[in-house]
Amino acid sequence: MQAIQVRRQATVPSSRQAGLRRGHSLATLQLLSCFQRPVRILATLKHFVSCLYFLIMCFLYFTTSPTDSRAMLAYAQTPVGVLMGVFAALHFHGLVQATCRRRRRSTAGGSFRGGWSILARHLAPSTQLALFHGCDVMCQSYQAYHNSFYLVDRMSAFGFSVVVALNCMVTPWFLLSRHKVIHASVVPLVESFLGFLVSTLFQSVVFLAPAIRFTIDHHVKHDTPFTTRLILLGRCMLVSSPLDLVTKFAIQFSSYATLHKLVQSFAAGAHRPAKTSPSTAHDSTTSSRVQTHFQLDFRHHRLLVVYALASTTWGIALVSYSATATWHREACPATCLYAFAPWWTSTCQCGYVMLNCDATMSNDTDDVVVVDALLRPDQLGTMLFCIDIQRCALPHGIPLATLAPFQNLYDLHITFSNMTDWEPGPLVSTDAKFPPSLMALSIRYSKLTVVPTIFRTLPVNMAYLRLEGASIPAIPDTFYRAWETIPWIALNNLNLTSFPAALDGSTLEQLELRGNRIDVMPKDWLPPAPMTLIDLSANTLVDGPWSWAKHGRVLELSSNPILTCNNIDPTYLTTRYVVLDDTPYCASSLGVDCQSKCNSLCQTKMIGDGRCDWACFSDKCSFDGGDCDSLGFT
Repeated sequence: MQAIQVRRQATVPSSRQAGLRRGHSLATLQLLSCFQRPVRILATLKHFVSCLYFLIMCFLYFTTSPTDSRAMLAYAQTPVGVLMGVFAALHFHGLVQATCRRRRRSTAGGSFRGGWSILARHLAPSTQLALFHGCDVMCQSYQAYHNSFYLVDRMSAFGFSVVVALNCMVTPWFLLSRHKVIHASVVPLVESFLGFLVSTLFQSVVFLAPAIRFTIDHHVKHDTPFTTRLILLGRCMLVSSPLDLVTKFAIQFSSYATLHKLVQSFAAGAHRPAKTSPSTAHDSTTSSRVQTHFQLDFRHHRLLVVYALASTTWGIALVSYSATATWHREACPATCLYAFAPWWTSTCQCGYVMLNCDATMSNDTDDVVVVDALLRPDQLGTMLFCIDIQRCALPHGIPLATLAPFQNLYDLHITFSNMTDWEPGPLVSTDAKFPPSLMALSIRYSKLTVVPTIFRTLPVNMAYLRLEGASIPAIPDTFYRAWETIPWIALNNLNLTSFPAALDGSTLEQLELRGNRIDVMPKDWLPPAPMTLIDLSANTLVDGPWSWAKHGRVLELSSNPILTCNNIDPTYLTTRYVVLDDTPYCASSLGVDCQSKCNSLCQTKMIGDGRCDWACFSDKCSFDGGDCDSLGFT
């Protein structure tokens, strides 16, 4: 009997052993307990911020005008907008799961586990993690390289690279742990945190904050340095190509998937407690057992060791590339406001150059020669994105040969130039053209009497054209037909005597004809459906084109001698879709929502909008709210 009892004691496991087989060890539970609260906080915070971020991005993709999308090189705008909405829904679902403490949440995500079942049959869990980590790191590395060509804030670009490098140098070493709990919990925790930084938080701070400011802050609407920087950020953060779509999607999905795996891992562990005797709860060796979870096994994970070394080397290389591009390059001239820091270059790569001849040059200097000398690619590089020339005497414009090296040029501003004509320049063929990348061209306050011939062959990507402050009473129809594909056209203060009826482009979104002498509107001209603004203020109209009014389209008719408007829905006036400020109708009508103007040519919204408007530069108009101070007008 005694022998039978001994054998029974030897074959029947103790309660402690049975509990450990059915659940986690005490050391594992202690480790999971240490990370339980940080994981819950990270999951809630990440799901909340990500859901909000993707909702805003979805809104931007669906509400941004086609013209602005073209300027920011947005790729597949509608499908990507739908994808942003899907990510918002996923994170909202994750937020609900993270905040609702239900026991059944441990079974959620079975479809995710089923999705990896094929890989699970052929690859070990640690190998799967290494594979997905490698793909994630490659996509993040591409985005770090991509950022260096668009971000003029070098520290932001460098910070992004540092986070990617940390993911390369830290995460793989946890795969060498002896315990699977590190693979299933700590690795996703590290990846999820670093992925949150590069996939959501970085974009929210760097791009969404200035985008929201542009939407709500009137003072930066036409501030060229601010809008230029915002467009560059848009080109960087929005999807701009198929490769960009693949890498951005991979980063976002990986960030979500690792968080999902992390939450499920801790939820499962929390519901499988080990059955131990009371004495083991205070085992003095528990701490040492927890430490063994982080011991690395180099002998049995040689392939993972090779991967960890390669990943660490790549992380060091990333930081080296970014640091070299940020701090070890030639200084740009003082005229360069923004500069890029692309990898594997060491010369100045200016993005925004501002030339104010009155402020920086003597009176006996030929401004044409000076401007040509300051726009040299050997000094500024070839990535120039915006040229802003102010108060420079350029009677014949800028030779197109001077602009030819800058094939990345997006915006060209020439203000107060005394320009009388603009020819291609000496030794340049008569069919010379602007750089094909040019999308915005603004000539303001010149001495032009006719539209320069080179404006007949503008680049096909041209999106914003502004001619303002000259004496051009008539523009031939050939120019209007050449501008049919340009969505935003402003022909202000030109003394035009007739409406440009030949301008019937179907893509026209905004048309400004402020401060001309137009007295009759064509009856057979209808605005295209996408048009959101028609500015006919400060003309000589006695009757408005009331049939053009509709909700969502602003018809600006202020400072015209309009006496009556009987054929219009009164709600258009109260909602200010039809604006009749400073008209006889406003002066004689009661209950009409009209606002005063300091000058017939100066709309209230033009004061303090970041752009110098000469018509607003008077004491009565508060000297344009300081917009002309940067040009030297005080």
